[in-house]
Amino acid sequence: MRVTRGSDLVVGDWPTSPEVVALLEGSGASLAWDVLADDAVPAARVHDPERASEWLWEVYGDAAEAILAGAAEVAVPEVGDWRVRDACRRAAQLDWARAWWPASVTAGVPALDPAVLHAERAVALSAVEHLLDDPEAVERALGPVVPLAVPTSDPELAALAERVAELAEDYGVEPRPAEAPSRAAFALAAGGADGAAGVTALSGSSSVDWALVPHGAVDAAAPARWAVVRRQGSTVLEVSVVPGPTPGTRLAARFGDVEVAVDGVDAAGWLTGAAPVSAAVLLLPPDRRVLTVYAPDFAEPTAPDPGAPARRAAIIAYARSRLGSPTATTTERTAR
Repeated sequence: MRVTRGSDLVVGDWPTSPEVVALLEGSGASLAWDVLADDAVPAARVHDPERASEWLWEVYGDAAEAILAGAAEVAVPEVGDWRVRDACRRAAQLDWARAWWPASVTAGVPALDPAVLHAERAVALSAVEHLLDDPEAVERALGPVVPLAVPTSDPELAALAERVAELAEDYGVEPRPAEAPSRAAFALAAGGADGAAGVTALSGSSSVDWALVPHGAVDAAAPARWAVVRRQGSTVLEVSVVPGPTPGTRLAARFGDVEVAVDGVDAAGWLTGAAPVSAAVLLLPPDRRVLTVYAPDFAEPTAPDPGAPARRAAIIAYARSRLGSPTATTTERTAR
């Protein structure tokens, strides 16, 4: 692995896109795995070598000494006791799933069960507590944990429920009462949107940039649709987007210079919005007929990344593969 030195010491190739990064913040260094690369050995950013030296050997073995001594290239041993590294990977994977799991009715990627995710994340962090940057990370992770409803036929979930209950008792954290999540809008999204009344002069669709909306606010794979409609002598821009498993975020859309509040819901459960526009919108060149959906309280639209659609498609395929993978977390395996 290549080692470079600048403001931070960087081991390996740090992932360039946030959607693919499974990250763990350790004391003095951060570890990152590219979920699409599926490499057991992470990249690292070391900002405090002295603190990181206390545990980096558990991730890189004998190579850790060379990394911290100034080597420009290191070979990480294939054989060794990698239980801590594997535990770090699991904790990082769960944080990635919490931020980027592409739940989508359209793509057939089920939503994660938040109760299982919170429970498994707390257990995973407890296994690597000695190297974490936040000394209260486990207590914080236990905060949103609720009692798990465990089918009698699922010993893996039963073991997780027992372990997280032990942790809560050890740390003096009282589990919150369970809440039944509502995914009605997510289920309705499979039905599709109603056609717009009036005469449609132009229409199209654009993919949704995941970085512009909170996780779960919209379906990760369904495109946002737009239509310029002539109705009763006026011209209206209508937009619609499929909600995700946790809708409720204030959304807006931008089309050229037009801003639209996405604050309605149609009969099929799609999130909708409309705004009057000048007939000049019909003269927009094709490269400007792009609908950008975003959450105003979360992010502002940026220039589109041409590589994003292919990367999102790869992440969706990766998520589908995790559902039946022997290396999947319990959270991924029990996605519903």
